[in-house]
Amino acid sequence: MHRRHALRSMVLAASSLAMLGGCSPESDLDEADALPLVSQEQGERAYDPGSGWRLAWQDDFTGTSLNSSHWTVLTSNWDPVTTNCNFGTGELEYPRAQNVTVSGGKLILTAQRTDERPMDSRCTGFGPRSFYSGRIHSKGKVERRYGKIVASIKVPSGYGMWPAFWTLGANISNVGWPRSGEIDILEWHSNEPTWMKSATHYFNNGQRSWGTGANRGYSIADGFHTYEVEWTANQMIFRLDGQIQGNVFNHNEPAFQQNHYIILNLALGGNWYGDPPASAIQLPAGQTKTMEVEWVRWYEQGGTTTPTALTNPSFESGMTGWANWSPNGTAAAAFSETHNGGRTGPHHLTHWTNNTPFEVWTYQAKSGLPSGNYRVRAWVRKSGNYDIARLQAKTCGECAPVFTNLGNYGSYTLVETPTISVTGGNLELGFHTRATSGNSANFIHMDDVELIRL
Repeated sequence: MHRRHALRSMVLAASSLAMLGGCSPESDLDEADALPLVSQEQGERAYDPGSGWRLAWQDDFTGTSLNSSHWTVLTSNWDPVTTNCNFGTGELEYPRAQNVTVSGGKLILTAQRTDERPMDSRCTGFGPRSFYSGRIHSKGKVERRYGKIVASIKVPSGYGMWPAFWTLGANISNVGWPRSGEIDILEWHSNEPTWMKSATHYFNNGQRSWGTGANRGYSIADGFHTYEVEWTANQMIFRLDGQIQGNVFNHNEPAFQQNHYIILNLALGGNWYGDPPASAIQLPAGQTKTMEVEWVRWYEQGGTTTPTALTNPSFESGMTGWANWSPNGTAAAAFSETHNGGRTGPHHLTHWTNNTPFEVWTYQAKSGLPSGNYRVRAWVRKSGNYDIARLQAKTCGECAPVFTNLGNYGSYTLVETPTISVTGGNLELGFHTRATSGNSANFIHMDDVELIRL
């Protein structure tokens, strides 16, 4: 997503990418790698990082505003981190805060045509921009090294759309690009709508770029898909929907042995499209295009995790082992049921009422735990809006909990609390839900709870 003219022309020339910098071409990703043509799945896809991975950081975009402890919103076509105009790729958009919103459990980056001719005074030599759009980054707030970086994203269709999910090395302000390194997890081009394009950029006796892709077999635009990179000290593996894998990038570059930060943006035009005029971009005046993000997660590998036995963790024995508390006599909103099935076995825990408000805390109390750091994991399906919807844990009844806000999940999805330190041997863990207005269409299904000692 950052200054890659040579790679862009190569992408347009072929359906698969080849290595640059004098290396031999990679093997092609052909149509045999794509899954069969099927109808688009709307809403969130189930995602399991696999064994040996634990959640280090996440944002599920709950609430009505962007979490400023995680993200910075760009408000200009001049980037204060990289100190360049139009992001080094000749893009046609002017990012601004009004085009970055959080609603319905999603981050929404909105692009729209404008005749207001916005332009940063530091970019006068480049002329005014023709579109407003959204761009955020986690520089200085969320920076990590290695792991699985994954997001559930819906990209917009249309000529000139350039949505991206990517990272830059945290030292970019000191060493510049490409010495900082760049990992492009997802880029989308309208000429090849079935493909997730992925790439890396770094410095090794000059600029080096490497690219791959994953072909879904049908357009990945206008529907949610998961996009990920599995990044280790000597390898990167890019995956689409957890199933379709691009070529493997083997490396030992210094740029990829340091912390990186995340960028999400919806660009328009630019050098990947051959620098088209604004008039050619498929976004008429008065209309919008949106890039929507349901969640972003960063998993880490390594260390040992020891499961602690829970009573009836899958609710197959009703509510045995679990207690329900409510401040207003609505604890009956929590119950074990088989409706719509469980993730494993027929039963799961549900928080639901038929058009009446409720608040309930379903929990299991553990005592005699060894001192240490713990996390709670569970698989959740959810629809609708709640005042509170959390997976949480606390070391006493009156203690402040650590918690993860639950987003809307169309399929069972693994969620995990932040780390909680247990020193007195006691822990309460479970689900806290509150709805001050009743809606029978809203529900939360929970299954397969785990307590993990790190």
